[in-house]
Amino acid sequence: MEWKKLFKNELPLDPNLDEETLRQIEETTVRVGLENSRKNVILKQFIKNPYETLCIYPDYTFILSVPLALIFLILGLIRNWPNPIVDDIVFFSILTAIAPASVMYQKKMKHVSKIEEYLPTFLRDISEMSRAGLTLPRAVATVAKGEYGELSKEIKKMNTLMSWGVSFENSLLTFAKKMNTALIGRSVALITQASKAGGKVSQVLEAAARDATEVKQLERERKGNMMVYLVIIYMSFFVFLFVIAMLSTTFVPTMATAGQAATDAGAGSQFMGAFNPDLFIRIMFHASLIQGFFSGLVAGQMGEGATTAGLKHSIILSMIAWVTFTFFI
Repeated sequence: MEWKKLFKNELPLDPNLDEETLRQIEETTVRVGLENSRKNVILKQFIKNPYETLCIYPDYTFILSVPLALIFLILGLIRNWPNPIVDDIVFFSILTAIAPASVMYQKKMKHVSKIEEYLPTFLRDISEMSRAGLTLPRAVATVAKGEYGELSKEIKKMNTLMSWGVSFENSLLTFAKKMNTALIGRSVALITQASKAGGKVSQVLEAAARDATEVKQLERERKGNMMVYLVIIYMSFFVFLFVIAMLSTTFVPTMATAGQAATDAGAGSQFMGAFNPDLFIRIMFHASLIQGFFSGLVAGQMGEGATTAGLKHSIILSMIAWVTFTFFI
């Protein structure tokens, strides 16, 4: 408690303190200042550049889209309840909530994928310069002048951090935390741990570059192999939708006619008279929307290894179901 008051200038500084204590106070003061500067950093970034911030942190898109969807939903239910159109209102409210996040997730995945493509080249170039006798900060400063696609911007940020006195390892950790992907985290962890253990950095960088190259190659092979299952999911949904459409256009009218005939004959209350074709079609409409939404999530998980990547498939399949029932059934 006394230390916190001292850092906040609530207690006077003792002029008789030794040099070691003064150094600790200075370091702690700097650390506290850095921690305070990091507070609300995402909010500051959002105010400065909302679009770029949401591309980096797509989860925060829900903070904007969900309240907007709730407002649309509440107003729609108040004006149209209990008409069947409330189904459309609920459907488009859900789309309003997830569509912006889906776009941002897709943009981030493309951005990160392009960065990961250049990561092995970046690590290999740093390794070669380290073998040539350059220090790591100097090597990064040299590489920052080159062209590495989407990774160039991040390299320049790492170079800026090191020019401020941040170590090579900490600048890599900051980069890995921002990207938050398995491949980058794996490569950075390998480099930092080997560096702390006293290994030869050039060899570690070369090993990390080889590892990143192999992982990206395996990912491309997996995506190619899983594309077949993605097509199967789409085809299965179309078959499901076709069966539902046939039931709605042939079976339901037949059942409705039979129910009316049974009612006219005086036996409707015992067997077919209570059949409601509109309710039956509405239930199948709900089933199609649910099937499309969850099939899309499964497609994203199988095809791209992330459920969030399936949001775009969920939107596409759900929209196909909605268009089918709205305009053709």
